[in-house]
Amino acid sequence: MTARPARSLTSPRRRRTRTTALALLSVAALLVATGCASTSDSATTGVGEGGAGADAQPPTPPSGVTDFVEATPGSGDGLTIGFTQLNLSVGFPQDVQASVEEEVKRAGATLVTCDSQGDAAKALDCAKQFKVQGVDGLITFQADTNAAPRICDAGPDVPVMAVDIDQGPCQTSFVGAANEYAGELVGYNVGKYFYDNFDCEYDAFVSLESYAVGEVNDLRMGGIRKGFESVCGTIHDLKKIDTGAGGQADEAQTNVTDTLTALPGADKVIVVGINEDVILGALAAARTQGREDDLYLGVQNFNPDNCTIYDAPHWLGSVAYFPEKYGQLLVPYLIKAMKGEDIPEELLVQHEWVDADNASEYYPDYSC
Repeated sequence: MTARPARSLTSPRRRRTRTTALALLSVAALLVATGCASTSDSATTGVGEGGAGADAQPPTPPSGVTDFVEATPGSGDGLTIGFTQLNLSVGFPQDVQASVEEEVKRAGATLVTCDSQGDAAKALDCAKQFKVQGVDGLITFQADTNAAPRICDAGPDVPVMAVDIDQGPCQTSFVGAANEYAGELVGYNVGKYFYDNFDCEYDAFVSLESYAVGEVNDLRMGGIRKGFESVCGTIHDLKKIDTGAGGQADEAQTNVTDTLTALPGADKVIVVGINEDVILGALAAARTQGREDDLYLGVQNFNPDNCTIYDAPHWLGSVAYFPEKYGQLLVPYLIKAMKGEDIPEELLVQHEWVDADNASEYYPDYSC
């Protein structure tokens, strides 16, 4: 596939401020569990160094945020789109799939889906399959950024839309989360809650991450810490845990179990994660120890049916990604690219902070 020049991280469009979904992902991978902690005496009680408390300002949305738009009927007539899916056994990819199917049907194009099941080797096979099939454009949603160049080389030389995770040299446009901003929204709102209710006092800050997704993890989880510290100052007792490629519930459960065991008596444990799956794992770990009430949750993605999270004692809120609308970014712009039109290098979703007070505004059927 034709290589495209690298883009500067300081570009006004800041392609790396992104995602997906992943939002948000649960895939099979080897756990690399890591715990590390930093402490600051000034942060252990009250607002610490660098925190603005009540004067902290909410984060500002980045450039690149794009309105959702339906595909033009008939615009994809005669075109075939290949879609390498992340893992169709997981809710977020399922929502993206349904949205893409709807928009491809509206456009009159043909869609061929290949489920990588979270396996880079299978994603490579998908790319080879699409090259044989002669597709006109690709949507690629796979979690291993290190494998992306090999997958690019194996696939057809066509426009490629990357979903939530950078797909390297063949990527025409990135579609997904404004990762750093999404993280900052979580951190800022969790910080405001702890400032308003506990004067920023807490026992530990547990960050459930996915190192395999590379820059997405760095921006999203780093954004959470940045947002929190803007309110409450330097984070103390930070526990960073790798939950495998894409963020997996079982890995989170195992490691949060160990973490809680090492924190006897801690009843204000902040838990943030790269997706909903790892939060589910954390809740399962707390449940086995009778400690659900000790966790205070800041969540990435909002699935209105995921009441296990929203009914938890201290669900503070979630940043919505709207995967059910991803097709309205992926399909219309991919069709333009397949027809030779220039499209933006990034198309970012419009994130919103959703909590118990406003959930029904964004999802009228919400009933948790």
